Amino acid sequence: MTAAGDARIVAAQTVPEFGAVERNRERTVEIAQNHADADLLVLPELATSGYVFESVAEVESMAEPRDGETARAWTEVAAETDTWIVGGVPEVANGSYYNSALVVSPSGVEGVYRKVHRWNEEKRWFEAGSELPVFETPFGRLGVQICNDQWFPEATIAQARRGADLIAVPTNWVPDPSGGRENRPGGWTMGVHQAVAHANANKVAIACADRAGTERGVAFEGQSVILDANGAPVAGPAPTDGSHVLEATCDLSRSREKALTTYDDALEDRRPDVYGLDRALD
Repeated sequence: MTAAGDARIVAAQTVPEFGAVERNRERTVEIAQNHADADLLVLPELATSGYVFESVAEVESMAEPRDGETARAWTEVAAETDTWIVGGVPEVANGSYYNSALVVSPSGVEGVYRKVHRWNEEKRWFEAGSELPVFETPFGRLGVQICNDQWFPEATIAQARRGADLIAVPTNWVPDPSGGRENRPGGWTMGVHQAVAHANANKVAIACADRAGTERGVAFEGQSVILDANGAPVAGPAPTDGSHVLEATCDLSRSREKALTTYDDALEDRRPDVYGLDRALD
């Protein structure tokens, strides 16, 4: 079992150009090269393609297999820098498309996470993932979620129970339909609040790499953030606009200390027998 200790985490907030896969990919490689001291680099959701698709044909033109050009580029720079990389790509597999995140180590692609909880128009283009894996790394155990997954607390609970020390979240936060961030504490987007709550409730570090900019009339929220196992920001939130790179050293061993008091435990005190989540709602 992997020991957890200090890990140098980098969350990169970028402004992808829709459809410019090669240029977007090159930018992510430059970020990795410029932050070669990182143990883990987290990149945004769909970092190579952009987000606002209008047809299956557009998805098809930009989707890649798990061993495609982006996997090769990230493997090469990961080997060069001895860094793990988690970043979003549109994936094609067996004729289906997924909103995915590649998990790349210096040795190659360790796995692919497919977004379980799709948002809005994504349901037109992408199939849903069905697994919440946790990866063994040299710096600790790593879970991955993508954007809307953070709105479903069961996902973080499941990964925390599987031993995740850190959850990497490539994301493309858009404005909350219920209202603006100006009325929330700190002016934070709701995505930051969700990440803070899940990190605190499960005692697990979370690193969110968001995108910024406006694409086809959709404005993205920025505010990438790295949180410790108490849900406290150790880097960010980043500004709402523009490209920014956050860096922080996180003590991931704190994610394995689930005791809150002598009598309270963040995971063991859960009561699934009471919640009845496996039963249909009346």
